[in-house]
Amino acid sequence: MGINNSQLAGQPQATVGSTDDNAKAVVKPRHPESRLQSDWLFLYEKLPSNQWYSSDYAYKTSGWLNVHTNIRKRQRILKQLTEEHLMGALNWENYRSQVLQRISMHVLKLHQHHSVEDRGFFPEFVSSYPQLKRGFEILENDHVKLDALLDELLGLNDELAKAEQEDKFLVERLHKNLVAGTDFLSQHLTDEEDLVVPILGLRDG
Repeated sequence: MGINNSQLAGQPQATVGSTDDNAKAVVKPRHPESRLQSDWLFLYEKLPSNQWYSSDYAYKTSGWLNVHTNIRKRQRILKQLTEEHLMGALNWENYRSQVLQRISMHVLKLHQHHSVEDRGFFPEFVSSYPQLKRGFEILENDHVKLDALLDELLGLNDELAKAEQEDKFLVERLHKNLVAGTDFLSQHLTDEEDLVVPILGLRDG
């Protein structure tokens, strides 16, 4: 799914936590339903999202961001195709042929992405910034929930592969899964970027 430009455009959100004129502004995560605490965003404050693609940082940050772009794009296309079929804009044969392979690839790539993060990158980041441990635990718990949604999606895809006749109920179940996954991914990927991308951009090398 594509990166939301409105999310990447602005400076870190800030609120004044006291009536004292000298009170320090509090940096807030981008997603309105984020679970991240403001005091975990000390690196994001140094490297806000409007600088992630700048010439000074893009060579270190763009790889991670591009992976997330592709995740969002694949999720958006699957949801869009399913909605088009439910609205009658895409017939059963075209819908089925386009969705079957896309779901299999999407699930495979996301499982691989989560595994690499949980086993490699996240422990490395926590080792460098122990104060972010709780934040990365939240992301890891997200992976458990997302993987459950992906496993359900793969099971529905198996049903779709066997369904030679149009099955509206099956498509509605697919749509429900894709809506839930899209909403959850929006929150998770944005939270992950707020923690991870500044680490990538600010580290040496």
